[in-house]
Amino acid sequence: MATHLHYAAANSSLNLLYCNHEQACVASADGYAKAFDYLRPGLAIVTSGPGVTNIATSIASAYHDSVPVVILAGQVKSADINRFGLRSHGAQEVPSLDVIRPIAKSVLRYDPAEIDDESLALVLAKSVSGRMGPVLIEVPLDFQAIDVDNAKSRLDLIISIIHGHRSTRLAPSEGSGHWLQTYWRGASRPVLFIGNGTRISGVSRDRIRSLAETLNVPTLFSWPSADLLDSGHGLNFGCPGGLASTHSNRILQNADAVIFLGARLDLLTTGFNPSAFGRRAHRLVIDVDGLELEKFAKIEFLDCCHSDASEALDWLRAMAAGPVDAHEAWFSQCLSWKQEDERHEMRCLGAGGALNARNISLALTDTLSNMIFVTTASGYAIEGIARFFRPANGNRIIYGGHSLGSMGLGLPTAVGAAAARVGRVVCLEGDGGLMLNVQELATIQANPELDISIILLNNGGYVSISRSQLRTFGEEFGASPSSGLSSPDLEQLSSAFGLKYRLVDSPRALMDTLEEIKQGGSRLMINLMIDADGYRGPSIVTRFRDDGTPYSTDLEEVSWTV
Repeated sequence: MATHLHYAAANSSLNLLYCNHEQACVASADGYAKAFDYLRPGLAIVTSGPGVTNIATSIASAYHDSVPVVILAGQVKSADINRFGLRSHGAQEVPSLDVIRPIAKSVLRYDPAEIDDESLALVLAKSVSGRMGPVLIEVPLDFQAIDVDNAKSRLDLIISIIHGHRSTRLAPSEGSGHWLQTYWRGASRPVLFIGNGTRISGVSRDRIRSLAETLNVPTLFSWPSADLLDSGHGLNFGCPGGLASTHSNRILQNADAVIFLGARLDLLTTGFNPSAFGRRAHRLVIDVDGLELEKFAKIEFLDCCHSDASEALDWLRAMAAGPVDAHEAWFSQCLSWKQEDERHEMRCLGAGGALNARNISLALTDTLSNMIFVTTASGYAIEGIARFFRPANGNRIIYGGHSLGSMGLGLPTAVGAAAARVGRVVCLEGDGGLMLNVQELATIQANPELDISIILLNNGGYVSISRSQLRTFGEEFGASPSSGLSSPDLEQLSSAFGLKYRLVDSPRALMDTLEEIKQGGSRLMINLMIDADGYRGPSIVTRFRDDGTPYSTDLEEVSWTV
């Protein structure tokens, strides 16, 4: 049902990558766009019916992460489309638009008799303008085969319309200047919080650094934006949240004025309590999505600015800059908290070079340079690595579905990032997550130009799930080999797909393997046996009241187990 779409792609100048599963195809397009810092959209082509239902997780993930992805989907010929309300009519047909509409920025069935070039261009433009996201265009089989007249001139028109919409930016309203004059200018403990919306809007790392240095205030980040400023920069104080450095939380919770730029302040970031995130501060949230701002309507001491982050950044540089030597006492306090936090971290996790989240993450970022680290969005592979990731040496980190948190998207996202060919890729995946898209090892095997290695953080099962089960019920089920879960022999799996296998079960073996990657080694399957304890540092926890209703502990309760 997509045969002409595939034929057209195969005979075009596009660089094609043939994935082994539709979910992986869209996840790879997601990784491709993220590798280009959202400046270039990914393109995926899938068939009808199960082809569309298979992409639901990946397209929802791209939608939540605001990733520009265009999906061309086949469909049965127009005469066979179900117009009778039947459960099933056309062969391999589902109501694709109805299935995908809630989890995409826009959907369209292309009928050349009803859809003109401007309407088509407007749908494509939605993917790369405003708050970006995926769009799906369904093309019935009979329309795929039609010859296109005046293709060059029509394409030029479509491109010009897309560029026109992409260049349109929403600037801050004049009213937001009052907040800066009232609360920011007189603040003694100001904080700048940078979210990933800044990157999505096209803001470069140099501009982020320039803003932080112009405002000269402690600067915090969300996990997806953590690599926008080197960890060694004197203004970078990490990522606050439910699983975070204690000093980052203390800085945020003791600030008296906070600017959130391009940060939607989701529940995971805020510890499931947005109103208390920076509770002692007057807060200004700047976001391009008006719906994201509406959710803050009833929160006290919080103002909203509806603006594109790129436009707002220049506005802040002009409006919010203060004396370079201001806030010395505040900086001194923040640095003291950071040093105290680092001492706790070293005492609890650093001793002896154990193979835990902290030491693995630091070894990766300290040893390797100019790498794109792609980690999954669920379990130890994100909760451990992201927690201790120290951006430096040109390293970047990309999440395989950060907001949705789906297991299994790490490997195909890494494949897409490697296909972009803008850097060497290391995929950080869990032993459980690998199994959800293990077929993409065949995609790597079929594309020898992909510069990618895979580090399996092997903790013998679903440790995040196991810990939650044990904490809640006192028993474990379906989370490890002892409770019904099975994992493959990774050495045999590596051999089957032509990957070089490395077993890492000691700090020395880890450093040797990282040195191999540093010297140009690629296409490795690294079976990294991590410590069984699984402690990843301070975090909020879910508890249950006497009536069984769950609640999350307060951000101020996040502390080291010492």
